[in-house]
Amino acid sequence: MAVSKKDKLNKIAKEIEVCKACNLCKNRIKSVVSKGNENAKIMLIGEAPGKLENEIGKPFVGKSGQQLNDLLSEAGFNPDQDIYFCNVVKCRPVKNNKDRKPKKQEIEACVKYLNAQIEVVKPKIIILCGNTAKRLFKINVPMKTVHGTCVDYAEIKLIPVYHPRASITDEVKFNDLKKVKKLGGKW
Repeated sequence: MAVSKKDKLNKIAKEIEVCKACNLCKNRIKSVVSKGNENAKIMLIGEAPGKLENEIGKPFVGKSGQQLNDLLSEAGFNPDQDIYFCNVVKCRPVKNNKDRKPKKQEIEACVKYLNAQIEVVKPKIIILCGNTAKRLFKINVPMKTVHGTCVDYAEIKLIPVYHPRASITDEVKFNDLKKVKKLGGKW
């Protein structure tokens, strides 16, 4: 009997719940694995969970997540149906009880889980939300140059976009997501 995507992703989630590969586990209230549709053609990868995500256990549920959902909806997406959301790291990185960027060794400890998620979901398009996600895929061009463009990665189209917190106008972010929507309509 074939194992479903949901079962495979649940197995990954259980591994993340007990992971101690880096010090981020010390701040973990709940591991933040994913939300959305595992059968979506589009995956959105963010940087890391924030405070609220750590408490609830789902990515993009805080202020940035609401802003992102609003932008996605305005661009014509149904975020819950059209997109599978996850982060580069699965536990909240903090310093002095404030969010911080994940360190290289924390990213390296978590990347196996992200790769497993990509393997299971098999997206056609990955939206790389912010610099941490962009750099993970070896896109070293500045965001101001590469945002909203399509980069081929094996069989997947990568599209770097600004993080919702970035001090860029919503119009720029919206236009980038409209490009994703247009590209996604080809499947």
